[in-house]
Amino acid sequence: MPSILDSAGLRSTAFICLGLVFCQSAGAGEPEISGYASHLRRSVYLDGAGQQRYTIEDRMRHYKVPGVSVAIVEGCKLTEVRGFGHATPGGRPVGPDTLFQAGSVSKVVAAAGALRLVEDGLLLLDEDSSLHLDGWVPPRTEAFDHAQVTLRHLLTHSAGLTVAGFKGYPIGAELPTVTQILDGMPPANTGRVQIEAKPGTRWRYSGGGFMVVQAMMEKVSGKSFQNLMREQILLPVGMMHSAYGPLNDGPAAQTAAQGTLADGSPIPGGWLQYPEFAAAGLWSTPGDLSRFAIELVHSIRGEEGALLKRDSAREMMRRQIGDWGLGLEVSPDGQPRKFSHTGAPIGYRTLWLMFPDTCQGATIMTNADEGMALAYEVARGIADQYRWPDPMTSDRVAYVETTPDDSNLFIGTYQLRDFPSERFQVEARPGGGLTWSRLGRGHKELVASSRDQLLSPDSGMRLVALERADGTRIVETLDLRFPGGSNIARRVDP
Repeated sequence: MPSILDSAGLRSTAFICLGLVFCQSAGAGEPEISGYASHLRRSVYLDGAGQQRYTIEDRMRHYKVPGVSVAIVEGCKLTEVRGFGHATPGGRPVGPDTLFQAGSVSKVVAAAGALRLVEDGLLLLDEDSSLHLDGWVPPRTEAFDHAQVTLRHLLTHSAGLTVAGFKGYPIGAELPTVTQILDGMPPANTGRVQIEAKPGTRWRYSGGGFMVVQAMMEKVSGKSFQNLMREQILLPVGMMHSAYGPLNDGPAAQTAAQGTLADGSPIPGGWLQYPEFAAAGLWSTPGDLSRFAIELVHSIRGEEGALLKRDSAREMMRRQIGDWGLGLEVSPDGQPRKFSHTGAPIGYRTLWLMFPDTCQGATIMTNADEGMALAYEVARGIADQYRWPDPMTSDRVAYVETTPDDSNLFIGTYQLRDFPSERFQVEARPGGGLTWSRLGRGHKELVASSRDQLLSPDSGMRLVALERADGTRIVETLDLRFPGGSNIARRVDP
């Protein structure tokens, strides 16, 4: 794999630390940090309690997040890149060059790479993807025997394909090839990628679909995905610290933040490996990902020398199905224009967002499973300081007293409809009340905002009862509502 520190061939427009307001790690004797870092706010606050403000250090302790890195874009300029906390347990501080796993934000960068190949005439958005897959065709039932999956379907998560996400592999483990990942064959640790819904009819998030995109890109370019993306996207944008692929033991590994599990313990070996490059394999920094976001805005505006042609960029941002463009999420009609994505590989969380009309945005990366709620709290502080088009208002909610009998009706294990591998538990808390957790880790408080709705004060996630079992009134189906979307969850108690 090419060194991710190789900066040869960077565009002259690449930003460097000297041009930033801040480009360092927070610590004693350094300039006073921006106001957002002492004015974080949660997504909701309880009626009567008032809206509290927090420091980033307070919330890092609350969520057991060792390190955070923040990049802020104002007027298409990278105005601040700053680290907080530690990249390694009690050791190396987070700085502007600290690498984090970007997780599913990898898909946005990969989508831009695919659109570069469309512009070069090597791919078409609306042709049958099997033409570029060396004979590999997604398995399907007879009902979808003649269904064609296109690049547009794949980039908008509307191909009807399975495998929502990936589990990662320990350092030193044998890694599967792209074909093994698609076929679900050892050493791949996920199932085969197959069609389970008619392409183009509904949104179903599929990391497996982006592995099909990766296979197509390698086939038509004749290059490895890592080298192709380095040439087509990373170097032209000036993402000098970023690369797809495992870090191995090179110099870049010495700058990487080590991941942290929900209970606060470090990942053995520091991190997991994701050979599913297009879907989840990017290592990056907030500064690099914000440079990429700025370049997309330049492309939307049709500026000379931009990464993508104007028509390609505008098609990327157009709502295609639900609130999704080509590889990224876009704001619903009637709201300020925004494009965004999140990343959640094991041990890391990333929030990446941009308002193209004002060219304002931020990238927030953390090295902890519990980092997403913190990332949104940081974003709300930035929204207040920089007056973003969307103020990311915190909701005021009323707390409703419930009896233990009411609360117990929610207790159980639930599975997400659109992410079948994802399960969570609602459990009784010692001393009263309820908590929710993923895989039994990171128990978070739930309060009742009505007799049919539970609320997480930290994340703002709502669990709304949709169906109850006849006779017992036990909750069978929930509408799980969270910042940026919702999903149906069904009870799957053992």
